[in-house]
Amino acid sequence: MGRAVTFDALSFQPVAAGVSEAPITTGDLAKMAAKFIRVAPKATLSAMVPQGSDAYLFLLEGSGRIAAGGAEEAINQETFAAIREKENYTLSNPSDKTIEAVFVLAPPPGSQGEHQGLSNALAVTSRANAPTFYIADQKKNRRYFVSKEAAKTERGHAMIVEYEKDTETVMHHHPNAESMFVPLTGNIRFVVNGEPIILKRGQAVYFPINDRHALRCAEGTTSASFLEFHIPGAFTTVKEQK
Repeated sequence: MGRAVTFDALSFQPVAAGVSEAPITTGDLAKMAAKFIRVAPKATLSAMVPQGSDAYLFLLEGSGRIAAGGAEEAINQETFAAIREKENYTLSNPSDKTIEAVFVLAPPPGSQGEHQGLSNALAVTSRANAPTFYIADQKKNRRYFVSKEAAKTERGHAMIVEYEKDTETVMHHHPNAESMFVPLTGNIRFVVNGEPIILKRGQAVYFPINDRHALRCAEGTTSASFLEFHIPGAFTTVKEQK
């Protein structure tokens, strides 16, 4: 079943000085494990990406520095980082504002390595600089982070999708991939487990394989955008007739 979460309502636990995290997914997905991370001012998160997994990090709030594989880059609000398996990485926060980030492992630790992962240790892409493609007949704009147009891997697909007022994604499912949506701007009306629900920034919703869902701008919203994941990267969309 699909599940919606509110980040502020999650159960956070300290993992290092000034660093706390909370699970978004709760072991109910097989292909994806997601959590919400907070890094306080002057604190640093240090960890290693498990063997067989890609790590994806998206900053919702704050700014800092991210390092992996001998590379180091600035990472700011609405910037995406893809980190290769077995890489030690650090996310440091030299600012006076807490970093808040969505973190995804694709697949979860201990999964069989059935898909090829990232070739580069670290790829950092801002929303503004992501490869962009407008789909005129669907009235939506896509900004790619992990795809054949951006950081290449078979393990995941990640992008920001921008909707116009009357853009609609009809009821559909993915028979070979799990999905997660993180609203960024505007209110978005999802259909989750057959029921309508309005989500906004500070929330997320995810769906297991074959779980039916639909989405569009909520009433009164003139545009909206969201971060979208599909795990693994090669996925099929089966649309239903209205």
